[in-house]
Amino acid sequence: MIFLNPIILIPLLLCWGSFLNVVAYRLIHDGSIFFGRSQCIHCHHQLAWYHLIPVLSYIFLQKKCAFCKKTISWLYPFIELFTALCLYLMFTNVPAQFWFGYFIFFSALMVTIRTDLETFMISRFATLFLLPIAFILSYLEYIPLNLEQVILGCITGYFFLLAISSLYYWLTGRVGMGQGDIELLSLIGAFCGIEGWWITIVIASSLGSLSGIIFLFCSGKKTTKIQIPFGPFLAFGAMSYVLWQTPLKSLLLAL
Repeated sequence: MIFLNPIILIPLLLCWGSFLNVVAYRLIHDGSIFFGRSQCIHCHHQLAWYHLIPVLSYIFLQKKCAFCKKTISWLYPFIELFTALCLYLMFTNVPAQFWFGYFIFFSALMVTIRTDLETFMISRFATLFLLPIAFILSYLEYIPLNLEQVILGCITGYFFLLAISSLYYWLTGRVGMGQGDIELLSLIGAFCGIEGWWITIVIASSLGSLSGIIFLFCSGKKTTKIQIPFGPFLAFGAMSYVLWQTPLKSLLLAL
């Protein structure tokens, strides 16, 4: 299929990743998603098209705004590249019948990754507001779950993480998990079902714990009070489940 030719598909996906960067930034900073030209977030100078070429502009501009010379966040090329990689894997690993549904799902996860890494916030426009879309996609058979599985997935995912968060607060008196993470797992449950959100939690918790240990070791800090966004780990776990659910289930059953 010519559409899956990397020479054609990857540049398109990089451009989509660039658009998701805009969506994520404007959702958090109360900007219009569909109106207004792109501009530098520091000096607000309007950017030309050649300042917006995914990844390449970041390299050629040497990570600095062409006008005010302030540093451009590494999140821009990261989200562009990660979007292209994950969506390309989705198109090449998932049955074509489910491309549209998982394209929406993966795109929403990319937005949550970007906003959580930047601000420790996850917009409900990228989580709870998409739950009705999951119901519609299920009805149209654009995701491999029936409506009952979608409803049970989103409800159980939400209340499981809510219970964990409430228990942690009761035991420690500290907030260990944001509301955005809870709502994100609800979205993951809607698109992946109960089994999907459970495997997602296993992956996310393992990677999150490992990252915390590495951070403490590298920084030399002797404290457990470090803040690491959990949303990106949940998003990565969910995409991993969609892409490789059969080997992941086999691996977890073998442990």
